[in-house]
Amino acid sequence: MAEDLMDYWVRLIKPIFPTNAWIVSHFSDNDHIIQIDWNIDNNTKRSNKRSKKIQIIIKEDAIDQYLDKNKQDRELYGDTLKQFIGERYNHFNPDNDALTNRSVRTERWLVSKDILNTLIPSHRLM
Repeated sequence: MAEDLMDYWVRLIKPIFPTNAWIVSHFSDNDHIIQIDWNIDNNTKRSNKRSKKIQIIIKEDAIDQYLDKNKQDRELYGDTLKQFIGERYNHFNPDNDALTNRSVRTERWLVSKDILNTLIPSHRLM
């Protein structure tokens, strides 16, 4: 079930990012981790320049709360997750200043039960 859920969340947020985005997901301490980066073509000297990395961490409490909901509320959670990630992406600067011999900075986006609950009106969750 956990792998199916992570695959679902990856499919849900994938359209937010560039079509050439590299997306990898895994589990870590009962959290779902989704890592994303892509080629950015803004440097003629570095044709393979990568964006800053994004690491989306979906905390165990958010996963548990999602699994406790009915189908309609799960769809609402999915929409809320997509909205949250989309808003973060809209304010994200993918360019990095790392030289080829330095590691690229990772930006971490935390998704917890509290974050989802603040985005979903309480009267919508029964």
